[in-house]
Amino acid sequence: MINKINNYPISFVKIIFAYSLYIALLFNYPLLAKVHSVFEMYPHKSEFFEYFFIFLLLLTILFLLAILLFIGGVRYLLKPFIFLLLINSAIIAYYKKTYGVSVDEGIITSLFDSILEKNYNEVNDLLTMKLFVKIFITGLIPAVPLYFIKIQYPKLLKEYVIRLSYIAGMLIVWIVLVVSNYKDVSLAVRANKQLNQDVVPLYSVSSLLNIIKHSLRSNMVYAELDEKPNLLKPEEEMIGIVVVGETARADRFSLNGYSRRTNPKLEKHNLINFKNAYSCGTLTKTSVPCMFYMGNYDSFNIQKADHQANLLSIISASGIAVTWLENNSGCKHVCDRVKTIDLTKIYAEENYDEQLMIEINKILDNNKSKKTLLVLHTMGSHGPKYYKRYPKEFDKFQPSCKNNNPQECTQKELINAYDNTILYTDHFLDLVINKLKQQNKKSFLIYASDHGESLGEHGLYLHGVPIKFAPDEQIHIPFFMWFSEQYKQERSFATLGTEVKISHEHYPHTILDAMQVSSKYFKKEKSLLR
Repeated sequence: MINKINNYPISFVKIIFAYSLYIALLFNYPLLAKVHSVFEMYPHKSEFFEYFFIFLLLLTILFLLAILLFIGGVRYLLKPFIFLLLINSAIIAYYKKTYGVSVDEGIITSLFDSILEKNYNEVNDLLTMKLFVKIFITGLIPAVPLYFIKIQYPKLLKEYVIRLSYIAGMLIVWIVLVVSNYKDVSLAVRANKQLNQDVVPLYSVSSLLNIIKHSLRSNMVYAELDEKPNLLKPEEEMIGIVVVGETARADRFSLNGYSRRTNPKLEKHNLINFKNAYSCGTLTKTSVPCMFYMGNYDSFNIQKADHQANLLSIISASGIAVTWLENNSGCKHVCDRVKTIDLTKIYAEENYDEQLMIEINKILDNNKSKKTLLVLHTMGSHGPKYYKRYPKEFDKFQPSCKNNNPQECTQKELINAYDNTILYTDHFLDLVINKLKQQNKKSFLIYASDHGESLGEHGLYLHGVPIKFAPDEQIHIPFFMWFSEQYKQERSFATLGTEVKISHEHYPHTILDAMQVSSKYFKKEKSLLR
């Protein structure tokens, strides 16, 4: 059988177009259906133009895939290149359908970070049997013929002439079609600016190429920023605890008016709660570095953040003992220059946030530093396995989802499981505040989540939608402060109005202000203390 197949070699051009058409049709059918539904909302639009636009969209995807293979699929690389495109398309299509997210630069770098930091639990949470079935049926099976087919190539010079000719021909055909109805096409594209994010796998491929491009251009030198920050009261004893929450939504906190009592313990503390706070990203990879960034907030990027000192570096340089307690997916280089304790390696089986208290007790009960800052990177409400984020006694809201695929549960079950994580966060933060009260010192706690979470609204799950298009569920975050009676007695201050819109930009400056560290990078107007 194999010999018969080899006796009839197939031109590399036919192979490229065959697989390009397969990927364009199968994995991008949801996009074409989405465009069709958009046109149905405007019945006055020409039916002919609708079909023309959908055909043009399909042809654009087909041509781009073919051009990608004509350029990158040179002789001995064509088969493995097609194989990788098939597998990646199957994975991307699965996550697009299951969670409603596009695999962009942020998600790709987050995945790389998880692998490099050996945070396999985070990766494992996203693996399901349905994913492997999808890969097998739509990726592996169509790739099998590649192993047996003998691909025919002409002489080298002729091959490259053919490749260039087809690329030029496709571009000419595409330009002619667009120009023939440019006005309507341009209007349709402007009205659907996010279409490119739904193209499988081209959007993810372009995102990966951008990551590679930025890394190759990177020749930045590490900047120390402020080498001489000062303590306003160096002899005064103080304990600060900063909590980096995970995936918590503001609208699920009863502190913010949620109908369920998800914060029964925090409600008893005298908190300064900001109800209108927003994150600077929708991924931990972006938000955590941004939360400790001391540069210009509007021009923040991860590469710049990785190559300059941050809030913790400045506070540590002032003489304050800084410790980062890690119970999540790594500090994303924020804690590289301060003492770090990684609890995920100590409590690998059940790393509930309450276990952070063991380390907090050790540090505070044996504390010899006048000023101490602890940063707690919590597991919080990290999905999709919400039921793994709290002990059984906090499984209050029933029935709760016990699946790592949100679509396998009803929305009620999903919401119940998520609300249970907030209830447990309430319990944990209550323990931390009570520990600070026991110290009988000038102390404070500042809490803010890194980003929010979608629970099926608008067909979206988890997080990761680009910040420009992210729904409120993914960026509206809980943000509050607590100060001990000793702190309030020894330092008179007011705060910014709790209804004023704030963001992560206020986070580092507020912490500097609370710790009473003087730095040339401190912006008083960005502190929540007044």
